[in-house]
Amino acid sequence: MISLDELQEIDIQDPMVWPPWFTWLMGVVAAVALVGAGWYFVLQDQQDVLVAKQREETTLTETYRSKAALVASLPAWEKQMEQVKKMLAEMEYALPDSQAMASLLTDITNAVLSQGLTITLFQPRDEVPYGVYAMVPIDIQVMGAFHQVAEFVSTISAMNRIVTVRNLSMTRTGGDDAEGQLTASASLVTYRYVGAEGAKQDKSG
Repeated sequence: MISLDELQEIDIQDPMVWPPWFTWLMGVVAAVALVGAGWYFVLQDQQDVLVAKQREETTLTETYRSKAALVASLPAWEKQMEQVKKMLAEMEYALPDSQAMASLLTDITNAVLSQGLTITLFQPRDEVPYGVYAMVPIDIQVMGAFHQVAEFVSTISAMNRIVTVRNLSMTRTGGDDAEGQLTASASLVTYRYVGAEGAKQDKSG
C-alpha cells in the first residue's frame, strides 16, 4: 500500500529519482492522455466529415424534392402549353396575313351589301405597325335605314376576324319616319399579322 508520505517525497521535477511504480503510473497516464488526444482529433475530423455529409444529404434531398415536384407538375404544364398554343393559333387566325387581307375586305363589303346598304365610301388607309401585327383602318360610309346600319354593325362585330367599329356617326337624309334614310360614317379597324420578320423590318425601317 502506497502511503501519502511516499507520494509527498516524490520530486515531480526530477524523473530520475522516481520510484519504479510511479514511473509506470506516469507512463500509463501519459499513454492514456496521448490516446485520448488522438481519439479526440480523429473523432473531431470524423465529426466534421459527418456534418458535411449531413448538409450534403439535406441539399440533395431538397434538390430531389424540387425536381420531383417539377416532374409531378409536368403534365399540367404541358396541358397549359397546349392551351397557350391553341390560343395563339386562334389569335393568329383572327389576325389575317397579307394574303387573307383581300378576302377580309371582300367579306366586309359583302356584309354591307347583304344588309341592303349602299356604299358611298370604302377607303383602306395606311397601315400602322405594332410589333408583330399592323393596324389597318378603313374609312367607310353607307346609306340605308337605321335597322340596316344596326345589323351591319352587329355582323361586323361577329366576324371571325377582328374588326372593330369606331367613330360611328349617323345623319338623317330621308324623311322623319323610322324607315327614313341615314348616312352612316365610321372607321373600321382590323389587324394584319406581320410576324417576327415584319416586326424586324418595321424597326429597321
